[in-house]
Amino acid sequence: MKLVNKISTLAVVALGAVALSGCNDWFDARSESEIYAEEHFANQSGFADQLTGVYTSMISNSLYGMNSTFGLMEVLSQNYDLNTSNSTYNTAASYNYEDVAVKTMIETMWNKSYNVIANLNLMLQYIDNGTYFDEGNYEMYKGAALGLRAFLHFDLMRQFAPMPADEPNTLSIPYVKEYTTQVTPQSTVAENMANIKSDLKQAMELLQVDPIYTSTADSAYYVRSDAQIRFNYYAALATLARVYQWEGNADSARICAEQVINDDKFSWVHYTSITTSHAYERDVLFSPEHIFRLYYYDMESAATSYFHTYSGQENPHIFSPSEAKILDIYEVNTAALGGDYRNQYWYLYDGGAERCLAKFWQPEGGRYLNQMPLIRKSEMYYIAAEGYANSDPNYAAKLLNEVRANRGLANETVEILDTLNATPEDISNEVYKEMRKELIGEGQMFYYYKRHGYETIPGSAVSADRDVYVFDMPENEIEFGDRK
Repeated sequence: MKLVNKISTLAVVALGAVALSGCNDWFDARSESEIYAEEHFANQSGFADQLTGVYTSMISNSLYGMNSTFGLMEVLSQNYDLNTSNSTYNTAASYNYEDVAVKTMIETMWNKSYNVIANLNLMLQYIDNGTYFDEGNYEMYKGAALGLRAFLHFDLMRQFAPMPADEPNTLSIPYVKEYTTQVTPQSTVAENMANIKSDLKQAMELLQVDPIYTSTADSAYYVRSDAQIRFNYYAALATLARVYQWEGNADSARICAEQVINDDKFSWVHYTSITTSHAYERDVLFSPEHIFRLYYYDMESAATSYFHTYSGQENPHIFSPSEAKILDIYEVNTAALGGDYRNQYWYLYDGGAERCLAKFWQPEGGRYLNQMPLIRKSEMYYIAAEGYANSDPNYAAKLLNEVRANRGLANETVEILDTLNATPEDISNEVYKEMRKELIGEGQMFYYYKRHGYETIPGSAVSADRDVYVFDMPENEIEFGDRK
């Protein structure tokens, strides 16, 4: 592990796409770092450790341990009612990206993403150098690295680039494929999307040896928990579904999503695991349904800081919708859908007058702790439903009702959405409502609004133009990297 730490530290020198090419210290350390790398990747355990380091870096507060999930990206979706004392996130919620604290937050997301990509590229640089691998490990490690590189670049595209259909030829982020001190030039939006798809398809080809892929639907149970905490075959396929949907290719997105659905390797959570009277036994994050999640070693600290009141006192930093917004999101009064498990178990009293978001609480002795879901089975149903909205809206309605039936609404699906007379507009409306219910706190709704071109994000009075939907690159990228 000591070697891993040295490699990770040296990779930090390659912060961002600019790679700090003007820093003399890099050249002083270069030969030393190459020696460490050669030692580190001399056997297959070095590649396994490098991936472990990547997953650990991804769960940092700068990325999926906060700001790429329940922090900044969720705040921008307007799903929370923030305390007025939470000044930085209130400023972010008004889309004031020029504020120093907000700008720093965004720049740190960029820098951390490219730091993780640098570590992946370092691994990929050595993986074809003749190291001995046990059967299947070469494909598993290289496939995961390529898939993660695509996954991270895609989220950067969703944050820092315009929509592909609107500006395909606009220069956007650099797609970094090498561990180098050289500045990687920007690519156009279309070029980046092509690179992302290429990496994902290569990953899927390699990951055909993945036990979660080679297992049957009946036997997947035995390998699923191991697969979920790494970038597996279905994580690559599900990400590809997202990518096609982002490009506006609904048919290809639907085909990818339906393969995930039909292969049936991720089962619906059993209702008894949700409704048990013992909080420590509840699987409120629906863990069997996670296609890809990260192990969040400090989730209890995050939950205490952002999702609990302070012994019943007001928490100025709490992330939660108000009770009124909860009732609105889950259609408790408008459609009598209060029996939804998500409404019942994701929002609990914590000593205050109103419920607060309890989705990420970590009960003492809990069986399902330290999980941060990044891709869910239910999202594949939403992507497939959107893909069928025009060609077969009635089938799309059935897909949505299958999700709802597994959220405690089995007896209400006819009233929720008529599967005999559904229209494309019905599907669009219901997908929106379902995603808002299901993915709260996971940082996905801002991308939904961007993809659909909402002129105003619900809950905000600010016009949602290009300046809202496209983050500026860090100033050092523009200054030293000659970015446009």
